Amino acid sequence: MGAHARAAALGVLDVDLEAMYALDDPSGAKFLSHVAHGDVLHLSGTVAMVDGQPLHPGVVGAGVTVDEAREAARVACVEAIRVLAFALGDLDRVRRVLTLTGYVNSAPGFPDQPRVINAATDLLVEVFGDGGLCARAAIGCQGLALDSSVELVLSCQFDGGDVRDALPTPAARA
Repeated sequence: MGAHARAAALGVLDVDLEAMYALDDPSGAKFLSHVAHGDVLHLSGTVAMVDGQPLHPGVVGAGVTVDEAREAARVACVEAIRVLAFALGDLDRVRRVLTLTGYVNSAPGFPDQPRVINAATDLLVEVFGDGGLCARAAIGCQGLALDSSVELVLSCQFDGGDVRDALPTPAARA
């Protein structure tokens, strides 16, 4: 079974990304969903959203538990995989995930950013096999858009073929 079939079996692809990017964005952020350069696809940051609301918003280690943050990291990774699928049309075109940078909205002294971001890495490996294990950083920060507890930034190498036009946020269309 290929990466696209594994993602579909996990329910990762069950969303209309174009409809999501058409929704109002209270942050007012101006960006594109993805940018391709050669055979590398760079994704904008993704956060965990469920029904248009951040999943487990707040500060990890002060109101948000490690388990909740891990769930948010997995859901944010689902969002990133959806962007990959939209851009490429087929996840089997991904040769390997190159980098994953995970930002964790952390309380002072919170030391478990790597444990939180492991949930995203685990999903990448579930979908892409060994090609999902990548170079990575897990960074503690104070404050993320929409009070998200986790944000992910991902890049991957793909087969170099055509890439769909990026989706702009509402603010980027204005």
